[in-house]
Amino acid sequence: MINIIENKFLRVAVKTHGAELCSLKSLKTNKEYIWQADEKYWNKHAPILFPIIGFLKDDEYEYNNKIYNLNKHGFARDSGFKLINKKKEKLVYLLEYNEDTLKKYPFKFQLYVNYILENSKLKIVYEVVNKDNKEIYFSIGGHPAFNCDMENKRQYIQFEKDESLNTYLLNLETGLLEHDKKTILKNKNILPLEYDLFNQDTLVFENINSDSLYIMDRDEEENLKITIKKFPYMTLWSPKAPFICIEPWYGIPDFIDSKNKIEDKIGINKLEVEKIFKCNYDVEII
Repeated sequence: MINIIENKFLRVAVKTHGAELCSLKSLKTNKEYIWQADEKYWNKHAPILFPIIGFLKDDEYEYNNKIYNLNKHGFARDSGFKLINKKKEKLVYLLEYNEDTLKKYPFKFQLYVNYILENSKLKIVYEVVNKDNKEIYFSIGGHPAFNCDMENKRQYIQFEKDESLNTYLLNLETGLLEHDKKTILKNKNILPLEYDLFNQDTLVFENINSDSLYIMDRDEEENLKITIKKFPYMTLWSPKAPFICIEPWYGIPDFIDSKNKIEDKIGINKLEVEKIFKCNYDVEII
């Protein structure tokens, strides 16, 4: 099922399955900004990554002396959410723990996903609630894909501030992170977009200076602003296809030398009993 919200600037569509954003259109130009899941390249739009991001070493982790298995990016993107609130400019979805999730993720949780329109901005808000009687551990992130044809050489990313971007290198055989880094940008705020950027697959940056970045097209009247303030990791990815993913993450894939204990996982988030974790990123047409 697909639910739609709109105002005089934007029209947004979200699937109940995975609570996945599947359309973001400008009502001024009728331009679609979200990748439309062409299976030739990638059959997703903007999956939600929870309770892990990327690969675990050997697809497993240890908690309380027991081994659990989780596939890449976790189970939220493949789960049925409940639509619990719908207004003209707001959608709220909920995913809760159940017998199946507890078999692979032994923590009781609620995950709320909010889509909120504010003029020409779409705000995406994640809320994780600890419903357990112990601390819970998780990663969470967005994976939105934006239409972007890099072959035409017109498009680039502009950062709010000058950046020195050093990406972790991805081991292409395992999908795990190496500790070595590669410099992508040095004291500049413009990153030209070209497919060769992604020869090593995903670019994973830690603690960038900018709160916002822009996907710019020299020939377009409208462009996109993505605000990822406070997210510790930001990722860029394209499988040499006419889109780019700009991914705000609270967490990262395992490193190649991971010891598999979830409590010790680099980038993991710990949430106390009855506490709520909240984060958001925004997509705005400018």
